[in-house]
Amino acid sequence: MTRVLVIDDDQSVSVAIQLMLARQGCDTVLAPDADVGVQTFESSKFDLAMVDIFIPEMDGLKIIKRFRERMPAVPIIAMTGFRFRNSMAPTLDFLGMAAQLGATYCLRKPFTLQQLIAAINSCFDPAISIDRTAETEK
Repeated sequence: MTRVLVIDDDQSVSVAIQLMLARQGCDTVLAPDADVGVQTFESSKFDLAMVDIFIPEMDGLKIIKRFRERMPAVPIIAMTGFRFRNSMAPTLDFLGMAAQLGATYCLRKPFTLQQLIAAINSCFDPAISIDRTAETEK
């Protein structure tokens, strides 16, 4: 059974992910904030971590960097729903930054069950997908 840590401060998102993963036979542990997530990750064994990039206290990019330094073999899925909708200025590519820091796969929220499954499969078999970032908008 795949054991997954989900770090996201939005409880509805975390529960939705947990339900999707349960349908796939995963054991999912939810962490509502960065501190709990980091402590849980460092005190237990996980096969995969899912990290929201924009989370209070410690941003997800710092979490990804820390996880990568401490347990480099554990796949990490970075996720965000953040967008600059009303700006004409160039924006930062946070999912791209997450990939540079070691995220195995990047998902833009909201994502579907199929996109989540593809991300997880890619984490365990990188040959499955060349594109490490799933975009849900065209």
